[in-house]
Amino acid sequence: MAQAALPGMVGRGWGRVLFISSIAALNGGIIGPHYAAGKAALHGLTHSLAAGVAAAGVTVNALAPALIGGTRILPAEAGEGGKLPAPIPVGRLGTPDEVAAMAVSMVTNGYLTNKVITLDGGLYPR
Repeated sequence: MAQAALPGMVGRGWGRVLFISSIAALNGGIIGPHYAAGKAALHGLTHSLAAGVAAAGVTVNALAPALIGGTRILPAEAGEGGKLPAPIPVGRLGTPDEVAAMAVSMVTNGYLTNKVITLDGGLYPR
């Protein structure tokens, strides 16, 4: 089934799939159950697809960031001298550039597959 979902990549013998999820898939988050459930579904899809296409040179992973500043997900004052919405061990919000750097790292690593990587400043240890 997984090979049928990604025929072009499987046919070429190379591909990278990176779903952008959220820490909310693991802890419920602060936005609501509809958001958490949708992001958790990406984790299931990641695991379902990855095993079926790995041998064909296709990797499938998910990146689950939490509390990223400079986005419209959080109130503008969050983390900018104001109170953080959660006790983040590193003491600050993440940045969009940090999310991008992790995404690039994940798609350039051909040995990383079937993983959900959290990027959360130590908020959700696992």
